[in-house]
Amino acid sequence: MAGLSKLFLNRPDVAVKTYIVVPSDEAGSLLDELVRRSILEPLPAGEAKREVERLEARLEIASRTEKLVQELSSRLKSAVEVEVKELPWDLDEGLMKLHNELQETMRIVRALEEELSRLEGTLEKQVALRTLLAKAVEAHSTSIILDYEGSLVAVKTLYGAAEDLKKLEEKSLETLMKVEAQPGKLIIQVVFERRVYDELRGEISRFEAGLEGAGSRDPGELLALVERRVSDLSRRAEEIREKIGSIVASKAYEIASAKILAEEVLSKIGILREARESKYLTVIAGWTLKSKLPEVEKIVRGRKGVLIAEEAPDPPVEFNNLKPFKPFELFTEIMGYPSPHEWDPTPLLTYLYLVFFSLMFPDVGYAIGLIIGSRLVLPYFVENKETLSKLIKIATYAGITGIITGVLSGSFFGSLLGQYISTYIPPVLPSLPPRLAALGDIGRAILSYIGLALMVGYFMVLFAHAVGLYKNIVFKNKVGVGSEAIIITLMIFAPPAIKTVLGFNVDVLGLLKLLPGDVCVKTALSLLVGYAVFRSLVDRPFGALLWIFDVLGVMADTLSFVRIAGIAIGSAIMAELLNGVIAGTTSTLAGASIVAFLVGFVMAITLHIVNLGLSSISPFVHSLRLIMYEVSSKFYEGSGRRIMPAGVKARVVKIGVPVK
Repeated sequence: MAGLSKLFLNRPDVAVKTYIVVPSDEAGSLLDELVRRSILEPLPAGEAKREVERLEARLEIASRTEKLVQELSSRLKSAVEVEVKELPWDLDEGLMKLHNELQETMRIVRALEEELSRLEGTLEKQVALRTLLAKAVEAHSTSIILDYEGSLVAVKTLYGAAEDLKKLEEKSLETLMKVEAQPGKLIIQVVFERRVYDELRGEISRFEAGLEGAGSRDPGELLALVERRVSDLSRRAEEIREKIGSIVASKAYEIASAKILAEEVLSKIGILREARESKYLTVIAGWTLKSKLPEVEKIVRGRKGVLIAEEAPDPPVEFNNLKPFKPFELFTEIMGYPSPHEWDPTPLLTYLYLVFFSLMFPDVGYAIGLIIGSRLVLPYFVENKETLSKLIKIATYAGITGIITGVLSGSFFGSLLGQYISTYIPPVLPSLPPRLAALGDIGRAILSYIGLALMVGYFMVLFAHAVGLYKNIVFKNKVGVGSEAIIITLMIFAPPAIKTVLGFNVDVLGLLKLLPGDVCVKTALSLLVGYAVFRSLVDRPFGALLWIFDVLGVMADTLSFVRIAGIAIGSAIMAELLNGVIAGTTSTLAGASIVAFLVGFVMAITLHIVNLGLSSISPFVHSLRLIMYEVSSKFYEGSGRRIMPAGVKARVVKIGVPVK
């Protein structure tokens, strides 16, 4: 499919941002090699520095994103596989967006974890207190004091590590109860002298596990109260765990995408950090065409360097056409280089240009003269050898197609030699009578050629809008799809509607053989109204008027192709007038046949060369105009930039020219 696209709507060769890390002592020779081969467009020094700084910022974001991915992944309840179907086009923007999103998720998770930690700490103390109260119930105690502060003494229930509580226990008056809640941790009920308690209040508060203000209560009653608290705290803790798991699981796709982008950045450009920190490494930044990357990488590896290539927004491009289409890139250049995301129309425009040119230039003799004359005349006007070569090839291709249409119209210097072609090959294209002898035949030929030109125009404009529709479908432009679909349908139904209402025979598709005329009229009017409403809605406030220009524009584009008939007929009429002059002159010299032949031959060559010079410019200009305005403007923007690799091309120059 990619090979087939090169024959119609090709893709340009898109450049990628290239960073070369190379030993400092190899940097000079590497640059010389790249410049000599013209395969790198270096970034200006200031821009290159900013690019490296931007990459360092990317590295920092990638490192932080990788940590976030690890932290969030560790909070998943189980390992999951995530299929990442699409990554963002702008990796920088995508990575930053994912980093910010995961950072916000991590902030929420940490806040929940802090709340969970507080709940679990309280829960642990309540479980230990439950153990203490259970022991009191087993001992048949009738009452227990968990928390009391009097003027002389204070009773406190403490929970913590055995070593920490031992120090406090030594400073207490008495230990009322001591229970091991779990290995290494105790819960104790101790009595402090009030003075000592006040001195140790801050340290004691860290270990308090009693029920504040409980006073002297029945152990069984307190145990039931603590049981309810333990149950409530356990439930709340589980809810928070579930919430954390749910939040992290909902971000599984973002975590997977961030993991891919972060690893991509760190693996590709991590070495740049080393280069920036090293005195022995140099970074070279620029643009390289994708097709040239293997060549650049080979050169860089040969100098013990590393090449890092990444796609970037709005890269420069270069034409990527097959050899026969390369001369016609001149026409595409006039309209602008293709952007990285659109087609290069050069192959398609090549076909159309040659068709239009050959229909305007249907003469075997003039086509041969064009091929020869381009090689003799153009070098005097075009100094650039590359441009000259392209123009000569364009003229050659145009001449070959002109020979074909010349044969089909039976024209070789008009009827001078064309009459012999017509003897063997009946004319397919409209042609003038020899020396304009029959006025009726002249009128029919002109009308036939105008009809042919209009039919070509209709199908070319329809085709151009169809390509525009396909482009909008590919790029998911819903407004463009709607607009082009209505225009195309209107172009199909308008000709039979016009024939039905006005009687003009313009039903080129023969739709009236399939549908009644009133159906075509109603459909065309409905489409017209629908398009007016559509444009009014999508292009406020001017859409209510712009739809008129769109519809009239289709008609104008089609009528513009009448120039094909005008130029072809004009050149043919001039050729026949010249043939009449030649015939009249030679007839007066009929007595001297050799003289008549020589005079006729010289006159034919001279006059038809003059007509060739006058007739060859118009087809060139107007064929170019048709492909630019009537065809490519429907689907081509030409908003790209051509890559400008550093380098000096060898060329031939003239020296020693005297100064005037």
